[in-house]
Amino acid sequence: MNRYAVIGLSHKSAPTSLRERLQAGELASALESARGLAEEVVLVSTCNRFELYLHDLRDENAVYDWMAARARMDRDHIIDHSFVRYGRNACKHLFFVSSSLDSLVVGETQIRGQVKESYRLAQESGSVGAYLHRLFQSALRVSKEISETTGVGRGSVSVAGAAADLAERIFGELHQNRVLVLGAGETAELLVTHLQGRGVDRFVILNRTPARAAELAARCDGESGGLERLVAELPHADIVATAAAADGKPLLDVKTMRKAIRSRRGRPVVALDIAVPRAIDPRVDQIDNVYRYDMDALAAVTKDALRHRRSEFLRCCSMIDSASLRLDAGARAGEAGPTIVAVEEAYRATARQTIAELERKLESLTGEEREVMRRSINRLISRLLHLPKRALRNSNEEEREMMRRVFAPPSGEDLEP
Repeated sequence: MNRYAVIGLSHKSAPTSLRERLQAGELASALESARGLAEEVVLVSTCNRFELYLHDLRDENAVYDWMAARARMDRDHIIDHSFVRYGRNACKHLFFVSSSLDSLVVGETQIRGQVKESYRLAQESGSVGAYLHRLFQSALRVSKEISETTGVGRGSVSVAGAAADLAERIFGELHQNRVLVLGAGETAELLVTHLQGRGVDRFVILNRTPARAAELAARCDGESGGLERLVAELPHADIVATAAAADGKPLLDVKTMRKAIRSRRGRPVVALDIAVPRAIDPRVDQIDNVYRYDMDALAAVTKDALRHRRSEFLRCCSMIDSASLRLDAGARAGEAGPTIVAVEEAYRATARQTIAELERKLESLTGEEREVMRRSINRLISRLLHLPKRALRNSNEEEREMMRRVFAPPSGEDLEP
């Protein structure tokens, strides 16, 4: 397992302003450009993380250079906000990520699907081989087990839910508030659902594709339209939530927000930016009566999530430890396969040679007696191989090489002294 590695940035190590620079652009092209970094590569990019999972990493520094070039930032700045883990620690990190135990909101329900989608994309690109296939299959299994058998995911456990909680803290009762949502994807729908649960019944959904906005609006009995309606709708919104990532420039800039605030005659606006890259220009913070919260701010809202789920979290850790040990055992057994075959073939070759010599010397044996002799010798070989094969399945590369030299002589030699 020492050939596994993960290098990346997350909400724990890097601010949104840095993560969004790495996350901008097409992930398929990013994955394609990263394939030369290791024998196998999977890129996991979500709102809260940008991580490369690698097998047979060629050069750690090359990964930092690749990320620095993608973010167009100084390499040292990337390193200062990155983390790297190797071997079993890298595998356990993926288990924690896919099980939502490393999420901004512990137990949030979207991350397993995002990890599965990243894995699927890597499969389609051809950057996944046997090792990362085994790792991601194990991660998805343990995350499903944790979701189905523990209580870590119960309650409001998504970024959208945390954003709704924050709006409720600011306004108190939300039933009189009008909400403008930019975006119509899964996160936007989750946000609408959470706000409906807190009494909101006035929604306007705007999206780059108006048809998708109309579909979501129909489910919440709201209005819909394209993003060109943003300027007209913004002055009427008490809460504006962005769940659609910016495409090169913010969807909501300072000029547009300042004009809307003047129309509102001092009434405040809460801006919830749960898109990455961010869709609201951070400089709107300078405008009176505008209260903007992005993913970094949500970290403070959700800081107690782990504390409330402490006992379930510890149970999940135990499940991840077990999964990690199973993966390790499977990896060792798989890597030991060629050596086991070589050792067994050496023993079997000697057995065949011994049987042939005995049959020449003991010509008077009946056919039945010869068969008994063959079975007895082969049974003895199987018993002698049992302990070496078990040791090989649990060995590391150096140990396997030593055992190969001891138990599997070069072709043409036998095991006799």
